[in-house]
Amino acid sequence: MKVLVTYFSQTGNTEQIARAIYEESVSSSSADLKKIEEIDPSQLDDYGLVIIGSLCHGGTLAEPVRVLMNLIPERSSFYLAGFVNHASPLYNKSDDENCMIYLSSLCRKKGIAYLGCFECQGRLAPKLYNFIKHFKHIPEDEWAPMAARMERHPDSEDIENARVFARAILNKIST
Repeated sequence: MKVLVTYFSQTGNTEQIARAIYEESVSSSSADLKKIEEIDPSQLDDYGLVIIGSLCHGGTLAEPVRVLMNLIPERSSFYLAGFVNHASPLYNKSDDENCMIYLSSLCRKKGIAYLGCFECQGRLAPKLYNFIKHFKHIPEDEWAPMAARMERHPDSEDIENARVFARAILNKIST
């Protein structure tokens, strides 16, 4: 089965996870790794499995991912899975859950077989540090350790969990 791992990344977090999923996929399948902007929806039916990645942005997927997802024709023949990076613990758990719900409900609406979604914490873009700190009203003594924890993600455990997710998805469609 031919696999496409496609993603939108602003800071490199989602790209790191995409590469791990791709490396796992290519070990057992023919696979391609492409940025969202390199994909035309008409190309998706060339794949048996599409794994799409996004950052969680304001409680939903990044706009380029939503645009692509909305352009996918109904009853497409491929399986779809997703992965999401988020800046938790800064946001409510419901924000990244909303991203996963968006993927599953869009697949259901379009009649696409949905295989699940992986989520992990990512590193917050440095240009957003002051904005988020101010927006969330986080005192400096709480912000510094929180920001330091975020800097470590995605870490080796996140990368390994992404590989495990990819293996599980590939196993679902091979059995």
